[in-house]
Amino acid sequence: MSFEKSLIDEINQFRTNPAGYAQKLVKNKAYFKDGSNIWKHPDAKAGIKTEEGPAAYDEAINYLKTKAKAVEKLTASKGLNKIALDFMAEYQKNADADVEIDKIVDKHGSFTGNFRRLVQFGSDTPELVIVNLIVGDGDKSRGYRDALLADNLKRVGVAHGKHDVYRQVSVIVACTKFENTIDADDSA
Repeated sequence: MSFEKSLIDEINQFRTNPAGYAQKLVKNKAYFKDGSNIWKHPDAKAGIKTEEGPAAYDEAINYLKTKAKAVEKLTASKGLNKIALDFMAEYQKNADADVEIDKIVDKHGSFTGNFRRLVQFGSDTPELVIVNLIVGDGDKSRGYRDALLADNLKRVGVAHGKHDVYRQVSVIVACTKFENTIDADDSA
């Protein structure tokens, strides 16, 4: 199974059972050692310094177990996948890119309702991409977590590739409704 397909599956696991997904956060929280803010997976050569450390995981786990509500699965979209690829190409050139959303979306179709773009650097598995978006280390608004659980999002596209500085970059785009103006069959 491709990384992208696995990433969509991971998103949908989280969306349909956020309380159950908390166990993945518990598992990953164990990679902090001795109360430090350094997260180190056993297979990794080096650790990653986090801003909030285990406290961000505790907050996320509590939120998932007590407040998060399950929502419907997202349906994959070819057009949104192409949009995610275009965004990814921009972030591969410059991690701080100020990408013109309308220009990229208009190239492939149009959306109505809510539109969200989530970008995550450094994670090399679909699970870690989603865990890191849920935890939102350093982002007190936890906006990516809210976006992943938005019940008005229905369609999704994803892209994943290499990054010169951060090793990996993943882009998720989701919206309420998408009309693919390039390909009549938008199912991915």
